[in-house]
Amino acid sequence: MRIVIAGASGLIGTALREAYERDGDTVVRLVRRAPVTPNELRWDPATVDPALLAGADVVINLAGVGIGDHRWTRHHRDAIRESRVVAARTIALAAAAADPAPGVLLSMSGIRFYGIDRGDEVLTETSTPGPAGLLVTVAREWEAATAPAEAAGVRVCYLRPGLVLSRRGGLLPPILRIFRLGIGISVGAGREYWSYLGLTDTVRAIQFLGREPAAAGPYNISSPYPLPNRELMRVLGKMTGARVTVPLPLPLLRLTLGGIATEVFGGLRVLPSRLQEAGFSFTHPDAESTLKAALAD
Repeated sequence: MRIVIAGASGLIGTALREAYERDGDTVVRLVRRAPVTPNELRWDPATVDPALLAGADVVINLAGVGIGDHRWTRHHRDAIRESRVVAARTIALAAAAADPAPGVLLSMSGIRFYGIDRGDEVLTETSTPGPAGLLVTVAREWEAATAPAEAAGVRVCYLRPGLVLSRRGGLLPPILRIFRLGIGISVGAGREYWSYLGLTDTVRAIQFLGREPAAAGPYNISSPYPLPNRELMRVLGKMTGARVTVPLPLPLLRLTLGGIATEVFGGLRVLPSRLQEAGFSFTHPDAESTLKAALAD
């Protein structure tokens, strides 16, 4: 298969590229710098030549600046939104105009589509969107930006991943450094649900949706067993020898991290209903197996 990926240098993108290449597929990376390998093509997120996507079996859009790379200044908030929505619209327009059209467009979104904090409410793909918030707004606009591809008959899946757990990047490495000092933590009140999934299953789920001819629309990519974060941290504590004893209140995190703390650490109890209905089988479905695999990653 020919796979075209925008945003292939991030945690998920890198792992996806490696997985496809292990399977013998050809992976083409859209990059904004000068290409250095034959499988890299230069692109501008504001405009894409439809020929870059023509005939691709799978197009995967993961493009967007990092959410946790900087404090959430007004400039960075604008960059979070613009980098995602503009790139998604550009790729959707190119997919619509490509001849032949790509087989499927897998476009990143996120579980913050459902809101910032909805307590212990069970959330599936049929749940209503959440109230206002930067990441809520971005997720809605991100998904809406793919409309040109859908209108042209391209199959489109919205990827709504939860917290991706891996030693290779994301939230786990800084948490792990604290635990390995023998200090366990929990975030906020500890009751906030964290919907997580290991990197391996995240990649497998995305590949699964690319192969399934009937897959379209939103898909939660998360464990079927979300947990309050203090319980997830308790499992990590047992594995590292640390005890979860130190709470990190959200007001303190807001002082140090800014607005990202409220939006990223709020609780969402998300279930991967449509993924399971489609027949996807998790390699590491629960917290213990997920964290064990993440620590060995």
